[in-house]
Amino acid sequence: MLNKISKLFDSTLLSPDVNKKEVLEFISSSVQKNVRAVSVPWCYIPLAIELTSNSDVGIVVGVDFPLGYSPTEVKLAQIDYYSNLSPKITDFDVVLNLCAVKSSDWDYVRNEIVVTSHLIKAKGRVCKIIVEVSRLNEHELRHVCEIIREIEEVDYVKTGTGFGPRPTTYEDVVIIKSVLGDKKPIKVSGGIRTADQVKRFLELGASLFGSSRAVDIINQLESEGKQ
Repeated sequence: MLNKISKLFDSTLLSPDVNKKEVLEFISSSVQKNVRAVSVPWCYIPLAIELTSNSDVGIVVGVDFPLGYSPTEVKLAQIDYYSNLSPKITDFDVVLNLCAVKSSDWDYVRNEIVVTSHLIKAKGRVCKIIVEVSRLNEHELRHVCEIIREIEEVDYVKTGTGFGPRPTTYEDVVIIKSVLGDKKPIKVSGGIRTADQVKRFLELGASLFGSSRAVDIINQLESEGKQ
């Protein structure tokens, strides 16, 4: 049961000003907790590969993270580059092109999701699409989820980068779940800091979490489970 709790989390440390010592300590504590995966600044991916090598903890790479507005070809090049580094890189979290969404260029949005997710699956990795709920209105969020729902290669809809103007809310997940139903699981990320939040999001239909507080939250949940 406790191992199952830890696998609800991708443990993240993505601040732009962290140093190597902090990253080393973060990865070590996350591996010790046996989280699902870790995500660190991309320059430290070789260190992450080394420190996760004797575990089943994977590595998440954000594609065009955190803004998402690079050309599709650049996103594909990133996927190709990082997937060739190591099989320890298990997940790609692709930031949606919000400029295309705001322009109602739905053909662009759909095509980019199709080609990036196809390459990720061809590489044998997990594909998550980050929709950045904090920058979308309800109509845009629903339309994006309708598109993603029909693209087989996408494994998860992810709520945010953690760099948006506000945290993910319960209402965001309610909206996403109402569109996706059971066709795609939801990863909640962006402001996840407590065990109570995780429990509520699980009730609303989420199944995976990304958080810089993952180790602390796992400790909270494990402590509650022992009581």
